[in-house]
Amino acid sequence: MHDPLYQALADWLDAVLVAPLPDGIAAFHFNLYEGIEFELQLIGAPTYLAEDDDWACDDIFMSDDPRFELPRSVVGEAWEMGLAAANDLLARYMSSGRAGAVRLRQSQAVSVGFVDGDLQLVWSAD
Repeated sequence: MHDPLYQALADWLDAVLVAPLPDGIAAFHFNLYEGIEFELQLIGAPTYLAEDDDWACDDIFMSDDPRFELPRSVVGEAWEMGLAAANDLLARYMSSGRAGAVRLRQSQAVSVGFVDGDLQLVWSAD
């Protein structure tokens, strides 16, 4: 499913995650934005609390622009489709052996969700 899009996402994440990151990142979150297209931005937070989504509001790392684009023509028009596609693509990446996925799995958790929306857990160390 979405193989060219997955490959582009995996390449983008590997490029983002090869750079030095600040010390103290406990968990990662993918902010999902809805505009002309859906867009992903990776943040790193110093704390992780499974029962409180506000942990993702306190970032100490944010991926540089450009954000990763999820075209509506590929993932679908509705926000639910954009979120489902992002979740599926990220879960696939997290289960891979790619360098960026290995780095993300060194944290406590990885989630995705619209800015100001609920978080969906993609991966957890627990």
